[in-house]
Amino acid sequence: MTLLRDFLYLNTLEILERTVKRELYEEVGIEIKDTVTFAYSSSFVTDDGRNVINMVFLCEYDSGTAHSKSPDEVEAVYWMTYEEIMNHPQAPPWTKESIRRVALARI
Repeated sequence: MTLLRDFLYLNTLEILERTVKRELYEEVGIEIKDTVTFAYSSSFVTDDGRNVINMVFLCEYDSGTAHSKSPDEVEAVYWMTYEEIMNHPQAPPWTKESIRRVALARI
């Protein structure tokens, strides 16, 4: 049973890593390097009652010019440092928490 769980877990992570790469390219036009590290996940319910799973990954930029390729999904793209995000007065608390956890994943 454990082997089966480990096998399914590895396959799931591989699928998620491919999805991260694809979504970044489709939505903001950048490609990332092959290493994609899961940082953490959380869940919440939107104002209109939809359940959402928020999954955060650490990855490294490879190529492309970041822009909103999918305006219905991405309003704008900003390149910011950790300090800029954490000190930005309009950065939502959940974004700051995601950035904080990614920083911890890098250690």
